[in-house]
Amino acid sequence: MTAQIPGVQTAALIKNPGSNARIEIRHDYPVPQPGKNEVLLKMECSGICYSDIYIYTGNNPHYDEVPCHEGIGQVVQLGPDAADTLLGQRVGLGWIYSVCGHCYNCKAGLDNWCINQLNTGTDRPGTMQQYVVANADYLMPIPDELSSFHAAPFLCGGITMVGALSLSDDALADGDTLVISGSGGGLGHLGLQLASNMKSHKRLNIIAIDTGSTKQKLSLELGADTFIDFKTEDVIKRVMELTNGKGADVAIVVPAATEAFDQALKYLKFTGTMVCAGITRMDYRLPISPTELEYRGLVIKACNVGSEKQLKDLLISASKKEVVPKVEVFEFSKTGELFERVKRGDIVGRFVVQIPQ
Repeated sequence: MTAQIPGVQTAALIKNPGSNARIEIRHDYPVPQPGKNEVLLKMECSGICYSDIYIYTGNNPHYDEVPCHEGIGQVVQLGPDAADTLLGQRVGLGWIYSVCGHCYNCKAGLDNWCINQLNTGTDRPGTMQQYVVANADYLMPIPDELSSFHAAPFLCGGITMVGALSLSDDALADGDTLVISGSGGGLGHLGLQLASNMKSHKRLNIIAIDTGSTKQKLSLELGADTFIDFKTEDVIKRVMELTNGKGADVAIVVPAATEAFDQALKYLKFTGTMVCAGITRMDYRLPISPTELEYRGLVIKACNVGSEKQLKDLLISASKKEVVPKVEVFEFSKTGELFERVKRGDIVGRFVVQIPQ
């Protein structure tokens, strides 16, 4: 396979992160060259994650000007030492660009917690461009049955919820209550489906929290037993009512809103577990003392993304339509508008941007 690789390309760049941030689309951005054990991908599409908005709003000073990390593309060029069999493959490039393979977490199969990992969109250029370099050892093969537009959201949003649920599994028994806060967003709507699939071997009462009739309808369709609208209802009171005063066994908190974390700590049962999966502002601190944690026996965990194996398994599951993302596909020229919409929370499911061909 021989591909004509241009010298310049179209790319979306984050400019002036903070209150005056904007997305600049350039048509003269240099096409990178793959180095040792790297490949060049010609991108088909990319999702937009809230962690991209975190950079856009100036909360993460460590970033590359080309954002995003839910990209699907085809391998069109090999760097030195990259396997010949990769050429022409359709693959995914997610949040993890590379791992070291030899730290204590990598050796334990916890590559998602690699202490030497590099990340796409921060340590390395992101996927919102026509051509991007990827590490040959951490590419995600995309099953033929799964469209690129539907594969993209799993590369960060989906695998984050797999990781969060795996951290919750030992805290959930048959008949227990699981709360997913932010149920109608990019992560939450996938988490609802994954949690509903758990009902085949564990009977769960799933409470979804979000706002608006559209997200209510979606959440209930995807397996929630009950929906709480945080704008019109008293979240803590409703969770306690729905659990007969016991409180939730597990809460997976997805939104960036700090109120969602504050509330979860109050509606959890004694010995309940909170899994933090949302990206808040950096100066936020959980409003609970060690003394209260000890008294109530609460467990607080955190999830970034899942492991390489979990992601590969998730993509296979998605190819069988066991979990289906709700996506809206947009032209590349809409990238700036989409960043603003995600920033405002004006989104149901996941936005995916089609990369110019």
